[in-house]
Amino acid sequence: MKHLSIPAPRQASIPVARELLGYVVAAGGDAEALVRRAGLSHPARALLDPRWTGQLSRLEFSALYAEAAWALDGYAARQEGREPLTKQEFDLFCQCLISCRTLRDVIARATAFQTMLIPRMGRLELAEKGDVAEFHMATFRTRRNVSAYVSDLTGLSTHHRLFGWLIGEDIRILSVGFRYPQLVSRACASVLMLHPVIHNAAENFLRFPAHYLELPVIRTPAELERLLERFPFDLEEIISKEALLSEKVRVVLHSALARGEPLPTGQAIARQFHLSPATLKRRLAEEGFTLGALKNACRVDLARALLGDGGLAIGDVAQRVGFSDSTTFSRAFRQWTGHAPGAWRMREEAPMQPLPLADAAPG
Repeated sequence: MKHLSIPAPRQASIPVARELLGYVVAAGGDAEALVRRAGLSHPARALLDPRWTGQLSRLEFSALYAEAAWALDGYAARQEGREPLTKQEFDLFCQCLISCRTLRDVIARATAFQTMLIPRMGRLELAEKGDVAEFHMATFRTRRNVSAYVSDLTGLSTHHRLFGWLIGEDIRILSVGFRYPQLVSRACASVLMLHPVIHNAAENFLRFPAHYLELPVIRTPAELERLLERFPFDLEEIISKEALLSEKVRVVLHSALARGEPLPTGQAIARQFHLSPATLKRRLAEEGFTLGALKNACRVDLARALLGDGGLAIGDVAQRVGFSDSTTFSRAFRQWTGHAPGAWRMREEAPMQPLPLADAAPG
């Protein structure tokens, strides 16, 4: 059985919904009209009021996010004198990938298809370095504002989730690079992209283990039709019949790191999944994990990403992954990887080489 990790159940984030709606208003959009299009029963003035104590369901949030994302993408496109991507074009893009054999074929076909949509879609490219693959989504935007930020981060997250859905596997992200400064709150960024984001990168990219490229596409056109009813804006869509508890816990831990929060305790995680701490421990053990090992795995994922980016001092990286000082972090990082943080950073500086399109194309 293939597995795809999904976020743990949670209530829709009212502050993030308010933030997205506020960006639409700041761009000159009509908040009340947007809320009506989303089919929400709450008026926009209530959602924009920090004192409002109401709730949004998962599907209400996804509808609001969809309307806000399309509105902001349209605003960003018109600022640069071009037409925005349409939902019909996005769906056609997804449909052209469903008959591919492997994820490598998917990315090759996506790369070929997006040339017809430039500049409404960014230029896609696959590079490999050893056992690591890097998927680039180069944007043509010249203005780095909030509208462009939300649109591009949504696009990068969408590719990751679509690729994983097609092969029925959670594609474990090693690092996410984003060419923008952090223009939205950390809470908002962590909802749009569940993995921590490295800002001010040279280009937008996803790094992941290269072995996923050879996995087969297992989805059918009928399944894709159902997915596209709310994809990619329903961020908690359950797109696998079964998910390992360890994978779901890993998503919770990555999400906490992305928000800059302390990693949750075993008791807090058990409560989130409606389990006792003893049951959580037992079920993780059955899957070959301990909670401590999962926490360390998430810390080392983020540490490698931040060290590979090169923009942060080692002391700053230590703080981002939950260590109080660089000495303790360096000792732990050496235990995890066999390398000191500085040596790891130098090792990662060698550039990745893009694959020629002919080498990546389906046979």
